[in-house]
Amino acid sequence: MTVIDGKSIASDMLENCKRKISLLKENGKIPYIEIILVGEDQESERYVGMKLKKIKDVGADGQIRKVEEGMTNESLMKIIDELNSDDNVNGILVQLPLPDGFETEKILSRIALEKDVDALNPMTLKKIDEGEESYFPAGVGAVLEIFERYKIKVEGKNITVIGISDLLGRPLASILRNRGADVREIGAGNHLTFEDLVVSDIVVTDVARPEWLKADMVKEGVVVIDAANNYIGGKVIGDVDFSNVSEKSSLITPVPGGVGPILIASLIENLVKSVE
Repeated sequence: MTVIDGKSIASDMLENCKRKISLLKENGKIPYIEIILVGEDQESERYVGMKLKKIKDVGADGQIRKVEEGMTNESLMKIIDELNSDDNVNGILVQLPLPDGFETEKILSRIALEKDVDALNPMTLKKIDEGEESYFPAGVGAVLEIFERYKIKVEGKNITVIGISDLLGRPLASILRNRGADVREIGAGNHLTFEDLVVSDIVVTDVARPEWLKADMVKEGVVVIDAANNYIGGKVIGDVDFSNVSEKSSLITPVPGGVGPILIASLIENLVKSVE
């Protein structure tokens, strides 16, 4: 059984980004991102601050643009339009969730596809669905990075993706299906059965249900990707009963320390690609 070391993977990815950015700088190019933060949310502010710090640590640059919660949708989209037309801006990220009253899909649709490094413009997601070249959301990039590094083959495999969101489940399911996997998507309105799970070669879960996936629900040798972050009593735990499920798994991601650390590295990779 292999327990994924997400911190080590992220460190390797960031070092690779750092090397690429050094080469870009030799040609007078510095990757630059604008992170739009709407309203006053301490957790979102902490998270985007951490993102920007990592971005600057590898030699890229950017800023957090704080926007009043009372701003109109039209005014926010005007800001995005201005960033789209600014050649010095390579990436645009709107931190989610947006406060009530904002039309999230309409706003994300405004981001130019070549600057959509968070890969949440609905047109980016459509390109992923259709197997066209595009950025991948950071969570998707993190899971695919794990599969690549640990030589996890998906073609012909039974894969269950539980939790269908634009951030992870939906685009990941599309990519895996396009790569030849037999994928079941379990989201709102879909009934998950025991039979679905026990035949699955790979299970990906992100449904915010602490430790719901138990050892008797999976088969021997299963690959388990736990992409959830559930905050219980000041601690972060995943959707998986790690101590027991790990005994049956061939590969498993812990929480914390699994998928999470790779997310920001995946975002920075997209930012570097936007310049390249």
